[in-house]
Amino acid sequence: MKIYYVDAENVGIDFLGGEKASVLDKVFVFSNSDSLKSDCEKLLYTCVSGYPSGKNQADFHMIAHLTRLLSMLSKKEKGSVSFIFCSKDQDLLKAFDSQCSLAGIKAFSSYPGNTNNIKSNGGSQEKNKNQNLENLILESLVQPSKAIDIQRMLGVSKSEFSKAINKLIKAEEIKRQSKSSKKWRRV
Repeated sequence: MKIYYVDAENVGIDFLGGEKASVLDKVFVFSNSDSLKSDCEKLLYTCVSGYPSGKNQADFHMIAHLTRLLSMLSKKEKGSVSFIFCSKDQDLLKAFDSQCSLAGIKAFSSYPGNTNNIKSNGGSQEKNKNQNLENLILESLVQPSKAIDIQRMLGVSKSEFSKAINKLIKAEEIKRQSKSSKKWRRV
């Protein structure tokens, strides 16, 4: 399932037609514009409004909404959901990515003229992505856990997860639990 967050004050909603948002996907459009509210209703999008007017008020409201939604997702849901953030505001996109990363969710940006994944815009960000994944694995090992359970919880591919966990093993940051060889623990 895809969940779209649309900064309508920044990008509008016209380009969403090209994004192939399914009826089963959830689209949150943030705008105080009455005409956009009407358009959202016709397209079965959820228009989120009522926030104060002023600089960055919509951005603050979007981050608060996202944080609330992330807190309500189960571990299983976190593994099966993808977020697509539609905005040209790079600072807002970084805030979205940060919140999703903390929750262990893959986040994507999408806006007119750019369909790149936030987390794969070059070598240094790829390195940061791997380090973030390693940190997420370490954070999830508060208690000994099976590798497959951690992978599912983080919602990453088997190959990505294997690379990250092998780095942690080589760095001697994690090892198998002595009582149960199927579970891993922090060193």
